[in-house]
Amino acid sequence: MFGTLLDKLQSLFSKNFVIGSIPLFAFLFLHGLMAYRVSYYFQGWVRTYFLSQDIFRQAVLSFALLLATVIVSYVLSTLSVFMREILEGKHGLGKFLSDALSQRYRDRLIEVESELRAAKTKRRRLKGKQDLWTRELGEAYQLGARVATCVYQARPALVALSDRLKSNQEIALVELETEVQPLTATLRANNPELETEASRNLDRDHGTLLQLIRYASDAAQEQYTQLLTEFQFDYAGEDVAPTKLGNISRVAPHYAASRYSMNLDIFWTRLQKVIAADANFYAVLQDAKMQVDFLVALIWYTLSFTLIWVIALPCMGEAMDLFLGIAIVGPLLAYVWYRVALQNYRAFANVLCASVDLFRMDLLKVLRVPPPSNAEQERLIWETIEQRLVFGEHSNITLQTS
Repeated sequence: MFGTLLDKLQSLFSKNFVIGSIPLFAFLFLHGLMAYRVSYYFQGWVRTYFLSQDIFRQAVLSFALLLATVIVSYVLSTLSVFMREILEGKHGLGKFLSDALSQRYRDRLIEVESELRAAKTKRRRLKGKQDLWTRELGEAYQLGARVATCVYQARPALVALSDRLKSNQEIALVELETEVQPLTATLRANNPELETEASRNLDRDHGTLLQLIRYASDAAQEQYTQLLTEFQFDYAGEDVAPTKLGNISRVAPHYAASRYSMNLDIFWTRLQKVIAADANFYAVLQDAKMQVDFLVALIWYTLSFTLIWVIALPCMGEAMDLFLGIAIVGPLLAYVWYRVALQNYRAFANVLCASVDLFRMDLLKVLRVPPPSNAEQERLIWETIEQRLVFGEHSNITLQTS
């Protein structure tokens, strides 16, 4: 009996549970400090029933409070999904408000798609021009090196473009093209390797122009990558949610459905069993989820603490300095937690996508379904299994017997 109890307590005090309980402990501790700071009745109660007691009674009372906190934390942990879903916009908004908020993200999605197409075209053109211009400038440099003279004046436009590079400003393709053509012609007819002022200026401008070309190409690649990252990790196709957290929550199911025709809502529990066989990856998955739950709890406890004391302090008629501090810092801190939660949710969604990529074939093996021979056959397999599991259709699925 006692051994069983110890096992239960050990499982209760797992790493994830202990870390997940930190927001509640901080919430209750700060409430206690606030109450002790502003309430003479609470100060008297603490002094009478805790501080004036002997060490043994203090230890017993502390243990009882700790046990009560653990029980409350365990009960509240069952609400973590619900609290996260509220932030995702799944509860309490109503159709009108949900549609109004979703429209904002739909407009941004349309804007991102447009910018992404333009950035893709710009990146491709700049990459092609970079290879062409680098080759042409190199060939012109070699031809000019055979000439015995150099007559060249520095181009002010290159100096202006170089200043824009230093200030991290965008440089357009047409601006580079305007400089490449005349400098290429100049390099063919002038030697940039002579010990003259004109040669040194020409060699310097040649290097500057190559640097500008690389900068413009790298900047176009960076812009494309940023937009692609936002498109992939902030939106699930055309399925738009009313909050940013809600949009990120739909990324992994959309990824599984669009790439493999796999309904992650149906297969996730089964997939978890397969993932658990890989202890290292499963630990990464659990840690990513724990971080999201931790931050979601911080958001709600911060908002609750702020709301309680913003109402209570004016009613008590004192500590207006605390009222102003809490009223200002509380919402700002909750917003900070929310922004951090978005980043962690993106990381968690990425881990979920990787889970589908890495372990879906192992799930088919556990289900005793033969592996597909190509991608389209795999899509058909997942669709067929879903129809059988969800709708009970009598679709025939070949099973492995060995």
